[in-house]
Formats: sequence, C-alpha cells, structure tokens
Amino acid sequence: MKISREKLYWFGHALVHPFDGFYEIRFRNQGSVLLAFLLMIAFAVMQCLSAQYTGFVMNLNNQDELDTLSMFISNISVLLLFSLSNWTVTTLFNGKGKLSDIFIVVCYSLTVLIIGEAIVCFVSNFVTTEEVMILNTVRALCIAWFVFLLVAGLGTIHEYGLGGNLASIVMSIVAAAIILFIGILLFTMLERMVSFFVSVGQELMRRL
Repeated sequence: MKISREKLYWFGHALVHPFDGFYEIRFRNQGSVLLAFLLMIAFAVMQCLSAQYTGFVMNLNNQDELDTLSMFISNISVLLLFSLSNWTVTTLFNGKGKLSDIFIVVCYSLTVLIIGEAIVCFVSNFVTTEEVMILNTVRALCIAWFVFLLVAGLGTIHEYGLGGNLASIVMSIVAAAIILFIGILLFTMLERMVSFFVSVGQELMRRL
C-alpha cells in the first residue's frame, strides 16, 4: 500500500492549517491510515529512545529498571484506547467522524511531539543545567501545539463546536479510564480463576 503525494501534502498542510487540512482528510478522503500507523510506531519508538538517550541533566529515569518493551506497548495501547473511546463517545453524541478518521487525527497530531522529542533528546546531551529551561520550553510548546492540533482535528471531523468538542474529549478520557479499569479487573479475575483451577488440578493429581 502506497502513500500518495497528495495525501502527504494534506498531512503536512494539516500540521500548520489543521481546520482546512483535517477537513480535506475527513470529507475528501485525503487521510492515510498507513501513514497514521507509521507515525504511531515512530512516536512509541521515540518515547523509548528519549527515555534511554536524553542527556543526564534532564533524564530522571533509572536505566537499570527501564523496560522499553513495556513502554512501547503502553504508548501504543494509550493511543489506540483513546481513539476507541473517542469513537464510542462521539457515536453516542452524533459525532460524524469514523474510527479511522479519529485514529488519523490522533496520529497526525503526534508529529510535533515526535519532532520536538527528537530535538530535545539530541540537544540535551550538549547543554548545561542552566540551559535546560530552553529545552523544557521547546517541549512545552510542542505539547501545546499537539493539543491544539488534536482539538482542532477532532472538532473538524465530528463537526462539533468548541464546547461540545472539549466535552467529548474529556468524556473520552473518562471512558478510556473506565475501559482500562474493566480490562484490568477482568484480567485479574481471569488470572485468579486460572490459578484456582491449576491448584485444583495439582491437588487432584497428588491424590490420584
């Protein structure tokens, strides 16, 4: 599956003109699920690299206890869970965006975080403690732009006003937390059931 030049153009356009760009992506089929998927993977990989290779003046991670595989899976899971919960919530409140549209908006918006984190990770190895504030400012600006892109993109594809859009995002976060809680609860119950049946099986084997 190829990513056309036109879709790449609208991807770049959406990063600086999110309302126009995401309109084209949603209503004129200019989005690419493949590109969004690659960006999601790039974001998860960048988070792992940042945790390992950010300069010591900014890196608070204990490298001996760092589990990059779990970090990678966690980042992927959070993005997928938010996309799913937003689709669930907006379906109930007449949102126009499809699940693929939501996924595209979320992953396209991650681009500024990927770029910003790459810059911070690299430059942090050459700065002093007094210069850390500059990199923290860069990181904060990237997060702010990501939030703006996400809010603008979701509002455009769902055709929501600002109030309704912000409410849907908050409800999506709540829904994601509920889904996560139920998932953990079910996993814990399943683990205990398996442990119980294994114990019963072992007891029966000893008696026989």
